[in-house]
Amino acid sequence: MSDRPPLAVLALVVALTTSAVTLGAGVASADSQLVVQSATVDPSSPRVGEDVTITATITNFESSEDAARINQVSLRSGTRTLTTAKDLGSLGPGGTLELPLTTDFDTPGRKSLTLYVYGQSESGSVFNVQYPVSVSVNERDSDVQLSLETPSEPSTESRVNVTVANGAPSNISNLQLTLSGPNATVDDDSRVNASLPSGRERIVEYDVTFDGPGRHPLTATLEYRDPDGDRQTVTASRTFDVDPPRVDAELDAEVVRENGTARIDASLTNFGNVPLEDVRLRAEADGETVARKLVADVTTESTREVSISESSLPAGPVTLRAVYEANGQRHETATAVDFTPTTDGNITLTGIEVIPTGGSIRLAGSASNTGETAVTGAVVSVVGTERVTPVSPAKSYFVGNVPAGEFTSFELTARLAGNRTDTVPVRISYIADGEQHSRVVELTITDVGGAPAGPPADAQPDGPPGGGGFLGFGRIDVFGLLVRLAAVVAVGGGLIYWWQRRGDDEE
Repeated sequence: MSDRPPLAVLALVVALTTSAVTLGAGVASADSQLVVQSATVDPSSPRVGEDVTITATITNFESSEDAARINQVSLRSGTRTLTTAKDLGSLGPGGTLELPLTTDFDTPGRKSLTLYVYGQSESGSVFNVQYPVSVSVNERDSDVQLSLETPSEPSTESRVNVTVANGAPSNISNLQLTLSGPNATVDDDSRVNASLPSGRERIVEYDVTFDGPGRHPLTATLEYRDPDGDRQTVTASRTFDVDPPRVDAELDAEVVRENGTARIDASLTNFGNVPLEDVRLRAEADGETVARKLVADVTTESTREVSISESSLPAGPVTLRAVYEANGQRHETATAVDFTPTTDGNITLTGIEVIPTGGSIRLAGSASNTGETAVTGAVVSVVGTERVTPVSPAKSYFVGNVPAGEFTSFELTARLAGNRTDTVPVRISYIADGEQHSRVVELTITDVGGAPAGPPADAQPDGPPGGGGFLGFGRIDVFGLLVRLAAVVAVGGGLIYWWQRRGDDEE
């Protein structure tokens, strides 16, 4: 009789222990009756390296007295944890939870797995439910492999990249790759390619629109011919966790001044998870549109930049508006800048006169400061090319300082190769507002007849303009010479007549 009380205590301890730990689909505790009703495997016969999703159906019976809080669900192979989900909330009496867990396997064969469900009832009882899962993993079908991935977090509109890798010892040919999914629309879903060499891979990009957020599977199918000419097929599937669409775009703008000019640089950045399409940028001033720009599509996590030149912009506030389509709707993003046109000094060549001088030409004109600040150290010079040669005495000309709104004359000399040269490049260099500026302009000479045909360039002396011509006096203006000669004769005849009359009066 003395052994009975200890045995009764031991029986009570065992009863309490078995109420907290349950194997298989049994009851979790006396208060909450939580079980794993089933577990489905998709695909049912995965291959090595292929994603496989095991979906567990967890239920708290209606007869339960308490809700069950699920702290963690793990999928294990022996002592190794393959994947885990935590903090899954509570299941009230009659509640059901379907939980997908995704993993893959490195080796073929039959895999004996176990689902572990850990939780606690409202009354404080801790439970651990276990459920066996069996998966049969097959060998890879061939050395040609497919894989699917997204460059960024998948959303309702995503870019999906399918990689085709040829690990076979020889080339494959007549490739046809198709991407599809039950809840997805794929643009240009079938692609073809002539061949893929051994040891090479190719990435094919697809634009995919999912029906909505959630878990959505996609399957890539590749048909090809092996070196024997036999038709082979390889498939790969992957389930993507698609986020809800999020439209988030930012438009920035700034005024940029370079080389004596000003412009507005605008940048449109896509911080959302859907692309921005059919993008148009508009600049407005005083309620009127002063410039329009078409912008290429802006993919997720990327930026497009657009510049608007000074010639299109007035002084004062300028509003920039980016209008685009995202997630099937039209959106607009705006920003504003205060634009001030260029005020730096700016040298422009004006009043250019081209004067032929023997085998050379003389360029005479004005270096005008069209800016609003003074220019210092201005120099103009002929740029040598295959058809233009700078020659003395004025290969370059130091203009010097030019106040705002003023000009200074200059002269340049150059020799041209033949009669077909119609422009002379001239470099303009100066300092404005502490910055060095330099640019090359093309001066047209065809409008004034160009340079005369003359001896070859290598036969001309490198001397001052005006050399050569008749008796060393250069070109003779015959008409002007006759006019001057007539004037001299008339004056001489008048003097002789006056002298003769004076003599007659004295007699």
